[in-house]
Order: sequence, then C-alpha cells, then structure tokens
Amino acid sequence: MNKMNNLHAFLLLLFLLAISCVQQDSREAQKTLTRLEYTRNADPGALAPWLNHRDPKIRQKAVQTLGKIQDEQQIALLANRLDDPDAAVRGAAIFALGQLFSAKAEPYLVEASQKETDKFNRLKLLEALGKSGTNKSANELNDFLGSNDPDFRKAAALSMGILAWRGFFPTEISPILGQMIADKDPETAWHGAYALYRIGALRSFEDFSAGLATPHPLARFFVLKGLERMAFLINSPQFKKQKNQPQYRDLLSQYNARSFRDQIAAQLQDSAWYVQVAALEALRTIKDDNYQQQIAALLDHAHPQVRTVAIRTMGAFKNWLTRKEMRRLYKDADDWRIKGEALVVLGLVTPAEALTHVKDELLNQPWPQTYYAIRTLDSLRTTDPRKPLKEEEPATRLLMQLADGITPAQTTAALEALVDRPKPPAVTYFIDKLKRNDLAITTVVASYLALIDTPKPTEAVAPLIDTFHKFEAPRDLEAMEPIITALDSIASQEAVPFLNEQLKNPYPSIREAAQRALVHITGKKNIPLPAVDEIYPVRMDFPPLSPDSNYSAIFKTAAGNFTIKLAPEKAPLTVANFVHLVKKKFYNGILFHRVVPGFVTQAGDPRGDGWGGPGYAILCEYNDLTYERGMVGMALAGKDTGGSQFFVTHTPQPHLNGRYTIFGEISEGLDIVDRVTKYDKIEQANIVVKKK
Repeated sequence: MNKMNNLHAFLLLLFLLAISCVQQDSREAQKTLTRLEYTRNADPGALAPWLNHRDPKIRQKAVQTLGKIQDEQQIALLANRLDDPDAAVRGAAIFALGQLFSAKAEPYLVEASQKETDKFNRLKLLEALGKSGTNKSANELNDFLGSNDPDFRKAAALSMGILAWRGFFPTEISPILGQMIADKDPETAWHGAYALYRIGALRSFEDFSAGLATPHPLARFFVLKGLERMAFLINSPQFKKQKNQPQYRDLLSQYNARSFRDQIAAQLQDSAWYVQVAALEALRTIKDDNYQQQIAALLDHAHPQVRTVAIRTMGAFKNWLTRKEMRRLYKDADDWRIKGEALVVLGLVTPAEALTHVKDELLNQPWPQTYYAIRTLDSLRTTDPRKPLKEEEPATRLLMQLADGITPAQTTAALEALVDRPKPPAVTYFIDKLKRNDLAITTVVASYLALIDTPKPTEAVAPLIDTFHKFEAPRDLEAMEPIITALDSIASQEAVPFLNEQLKNPYPSIREAAQRALVHITGKKNIPLPAVDEIYPVRMDFPPLSPDSNYSAIFKTAAGNFTIKLAPEKAPLTVANFVHLVKKKFYNGILFHRVVPGFVTQAGDPRGDGWGGPGYAILCEYNDLTYERGMVGMALAGKDTGGSQFFVTHTPQPHLNGRYTIFGEISEGLDIVDRVTKYDKIEQANIVVKKK
C-alpha cells in the first residue's frame, strides 16, 4: 500500500513539474515574442524554438508575432506552419501570410486551400488570397464562388474585390457575382456588389443596372459606386475611340437611356443617406442636366453629408441654375462651411465674382475658414490653353499670400494648391519654405521638387538634407521619405555621402529609398544594405489596462455624442495609447479635419489639417477585425506611424482590412458620427471603465 502511495506521489510530482515547465515556457515565450514583436525583429534563431514548441498556444503566438512583424524574408517559417496539426496555428499562419501583401505568399496559400479541411481556416485562406494573391488567385476564388455554402461565396466575392483593388483582375467575371446582388441576404448582396464595383469592368453594366432594385442599402451603395465607375469609363477618351464597335454600341444605348438614369435619380430619395450620396456622385459623373433640378432640391437637405455632396455635384453643371443656387447659399447659409462649399462651386461658374469674395471677405479670416479661400483660388485656373483665365494669375498671387501666413496648416494647404498651378512660383520660393522645418510643408515641397525635370533643382540638395536632420522617425517618416525621393530625382553627387549614411537607418522604407537613390545616382547596381541593430523609437510606456474591465470612450461633439467601445484584447497597445490620450484631455477642442461622405470621418490632429499627432508614434497591431460600418481604426502615414488620429467608417471598407489597426467600434451614436461635418469640434472626451 505504501508503494502505491509513493507511486501516486511520484506521478503527482511529475505532473506538477510538467505543469510548472509549461507555465515557465509560456511566460518565457510571452516575454520573448512580445519583445520581438515590439522591436519588429524577425530573428529566425529566436523564433524557431517557439514556432516548433510542443504547446500549440505557444506556436500560435509565435506565428502571430511573425504576422505582425511582416518580414517577407521569413515566409518559409510561416509556410511551414500551414501543416501544423493544430487548426488554430494553421489559421494564424494563413492570416500572417496574407498580411505580407506579397505575391511570394500566393503559392503557399493556393496549396493550402487545396488541402485545408477546417472551414474557418478555409475562409481565412480566401481572405489571404485577396491580400497576397495575383491574377492566378482569381481562378481559385472563382471555384469558391460556385460553392453551395453562402459563407464561401461571400468570402470569395470580398477577396475578389480586394484583389481587384490591388490591381489584379479575373480573366472572366463569374455571373454568380451579379446573381449575388439579387440575393435575399443583405451581406451576400453587398459582397457581390462590392466585388463587381472593384473589378470595374464595363461588361458588368447590366448587373449594376439590375442591382439598383436590390432592397439592401449597402448593396445599393456599392451598385451606385460601380455605376459611377462605369460612367467614368464611358466618358473616357479611350471609350470614345471604341464606341462604334458592336459590343459597345448597345452599352452606350443603355447608358444614355432615360429609364436607366431615372433609376439612379430615384436613389436621391433613398432612406439611407450614404445611398443618396452615392447617387449624387454617380450623377455628377454622368453630367446629365435633366436631373439638375432634382439635385438642387437636396441643397437644403437635413443631412449635412447629403447637402455637402449636392453642392459639389452642382459644380458639374456650369450654368445659370448653379450660379443662382450658389449665390443663394453663399448669401443666406448660416454655416460658414456651407458658404465655403458654395463659393468653391461658384468659382467654377463665375471666377471673377468668386475671386472678389475671397479678396474682400475670406483672405483675412483665421484658419480653418481660409481653407475655402484656398480651395476657391485653387479652382481658378486655366483648363484650356486656348482660353486663358484672367483670374488665374491674381489667384496665384493670393495663394502665395496665404502660404506666407504663420499658421502651418494654412501654409500647407496653400502650397498644395500652388505646386499644382499651370504657372507655379519660382522654385526658390518653395525651397525657402523648407526653413519652416514643418513636416507637412516639407512633404509638399519635397514631393514637388521630385517632379521637376528641367532644369533639375540642384540648389535644393543642401536645404533638403539639412531639413531631413531636423526630423525624427517614425513620427516624421511622412516627410523624410519624400526628401530622399527628391534627392533621387535631382540625382546630384552632392547627396551621395548623406544617402550612404541612410543605408544604416533603422527604418526599412528610408534605407531602401536611399539604396534606390544611390543606384540611380552612382550607376552601381549592387549596393548592399548593412545590418541594422537599432530598434524603432516608438512609445510603449502607457499605463496598463485592467483585463477585468471593459473600456469605452464617450465623445461630446458639436453634432452630438457618440461612444466607442474599445477592443484591448485585439489591440492592447493602441487602446492603452488611446485611453492615455483621452485621460490627458488631448482630444478636447480638436477638430474633425477629414470627412469623406460615404467613406470615413477622421479626427485626432491638433494642427487641424491631418498632418499632426501627439509627438510620438506607436506600433501597428494588425488583427482579424474587419472594417464594417462604424469601425474605428488608427490612421497612419505608413507602417508603425500611428499616434492620435483615428477614423470611423461610414460603410464597409474591406480594402482597409489588415492595413490599419482596428481598435474599437461605435456602440452608440453612429447616426451622430454620420452627421459630423468637416471642422466640427470635439468638445470633450472621457473614458468609462466597467467591470466585466
């Protein structure tokens, strides 16, 4: 009996030791893999033990780490896990390979799609093929479109749309996509419409035309986006050259039919505001003045997005009605933004009148009111060299006056207009602006200098290099990369020593740009990149969040209140940063600087023009959440450059999946977000914490 007790005790001890080893391995794995993830270090030697660990949870964590690092050089490590006995590990490998956004992952994904048995993983494979596939993947996706399982059809359609957005198109468009738009299921309908919209082939015209009858608003939205694209293609010079060919004659006849256009105009009365917006944008591209009165009827619409897009759509018709309505709005509107939108369109119809309004009423206004002065002056330019616009030269002078102002946001906007003028100021004018050492101003100037062919602005080399040294990555990557691109274009030997220094830069985008520039300038084909040990100087020292609590952020705005339900389990660093900023009142008083009706609403920039942030950067935390309507994502200027700017999607935007960290969703007040207008103010933001 004692022997049996001793045996039991011994076995129990072994069991406890095994548990202790597993726990120790788990702690060590968590520590090591988190360090590798946050330093973006895909060291195969450090990763291999965890990728091949006996514990599937540790293997899964190792694969997820590689997926967030996104190092194409380690693709074989990920591909090896596609045969893992654990389905969760295989799923993580599939997602990570998709996150490479590289065609090198395609063969592995296609092979896996033919042998993977887990349904959840097969759906992930379809998404990954959309992200990392090429034209070859379209055939694989077509097979899934014919599945009897609606989940596979929806996933394949979505992936085909993303594939097309990336520039890869199927040789044959499956008729199933058109049939999906008529499906009773709302998701199936909009997935089919989205795919056809992104593919954008003229042969889909009949599917889009029939799709206007779908009862599902998101499907109607993408159908109208598709028809807008059809109208653009039909109005293109290339189509006009081919319009007498038999296959295009019938199409043109259908496009010009009043019954078809009446169907689009009927969507102007839709119950979903984003469908109305899409209908307006389609009519703007069609430019049929038979519908101008119906468009004009929306100029006083109760929904601000519909009203704004109606004003812009009136700009497609340069006639007496547009002039009359824009004068009325400019004179009578209570909102300075509506007056500004009207003035921009008025400039298209009566340039002299608009120029006078800018000079007499807007020029001395503070930013952001001057935004509309800049947009109006930008529109006053010659479009036909045979018919010079007399207001063009004075408009350029006024833009220079605004660019010389002290507000960086105003200067940036004015410079963006000036670099695009038919007759811009002298190059020395732009080089002088580099002295401002401003991220946005430098980006605009450097991008302009890179486009100058003759004579090359060699006098800009020293100022560009000097300005580069005033910046710090990743916070200022948005300006640093264009500087190197400009030096590449100028191709002066003077830049070679500086470019050699940047081969050691810790940021891949900078050192790779420097390598390309050196190849171009020196003519040497093989310029190696030295090993880099320095890590990203990103911020991670935010107060930790409690795993036992749910976090929400309530925003009080001029348009009303909305609540963001945060997702720390999917993006812990991003949420910790966001909570930190809200608690320190960072967002109080900040403007919504970007509103694209039907796409996104964006805020979080203290400058108020989209170029600012908190003064530091955080790492991206890509996850499996998807951009449905009302999702909250971190805005970027490149990988690992997030900070304080966030956006909310008005409609599903699948092409953003895996590219921008999703860290929350609107849980209350989505209708308020819908009504937020450009330059509305965040009056107050607060964090609410509740125990789970």
